[in-house]
Amino acid sequence: MENRIFLLSMTAVLIVSIISCKPEKDPVGALNALVKEYGFIGFQNPMKEAGVGTLVAGRPTALSFVAHRNDCFPAENLVRHYDESNFNRSYDYTFKGNLGFLSSGTPIATVGAGMTKEYMVHVVLSGVVIEYLSSIDVTDWYIDGISNTCRNYLDQVGFIIQAIRTDNVQLQIYTSRGAQVSLEDEGVSNFFQFNSGVSWSMVDRYTVEVTTPKYIGYQLGRLRKRDNSMVLYRAVSTRDDKYLFEPISLFEADEVDNEKRFDLFEFEIKSKKFNQINIEKFENVDRHGIYIE
Repeated sequence: MENRIFLLSMTAVLIVSIISCKPEKDPVGALNALVKEYGFIGFQNPMKEAGVGTLVAGRPTALSFVAHRNDCFPAENLVRHYDESNFNRSYDYTFKGNLGFLSSGTPIATVGAGMTKEYMVHVVLSGVVIEYLSSIDVTDWYIDGISNTCRNYLDQVGFIIQAIRTDNVQLQIYTSRGAQVSLEDEGVSNFFQFNSGVSWSMVDRYTVEVTTPKYIGYQLGRLRKRDNSMVLYRAVSTRDDKYLFEPISLFEADEVDNEKRFDLFEFEIKSKKFNQINIEKFENVDRHGIYIE
């Protein structure tokens, strides 16, 4: 009986191991599903700079770097804020023979020579942080501090006003049969070539941990000269490989216009006949008054 229980337990462990290593059919779709939950667009291609304040252009699938985040929105003038309310959440993904969406956004590594389709990369993302700029700060900076060159560029391109990143990535290697590979024996560099400046370490013989923040999604802000220095249009989604900039204000334009009106009265004129009258007969009427019949 004990042997039977032991065999059942081993079978269950093996099944769980194989299931956990089932590769993502669409890595890009997996990334978009992750960041969409938070209201962001997933990075589709590698970006050396992806923090808030970065000026970008192009298409969602071919994002172009325009200016460093400190060129127009320097950190010494604009405080970066952080929301860590989802810091303890984690996400599991498996990619067959590649790093999947880890190669997009701010890439942390490339695959080593030993990485083939016979291997699968198991990824655990955790430490989810949202980085953002205060729209009030941006408005004040646009009015009093930003350069004319940046103003001109912002008339044509967008900038990252919010970004989502993960501060912890754990990597493991499995065979196609679900067996875990010892990175201590095989060598980390045989599977992963980490980019310069990336901080990583081995947690155990099977797991590599990366603690360098990796940006995985973003929101674009619009700040054109006609926007009255306010960031009230943002792109948080795409369609047909184009950004959808939508207003985030709560009030319609006509409501704002109505608030600007004085106490004017609207009259429905049923007759087009105008008669002159002797205004001396009326009190508190100036000589600009007319009588509408």
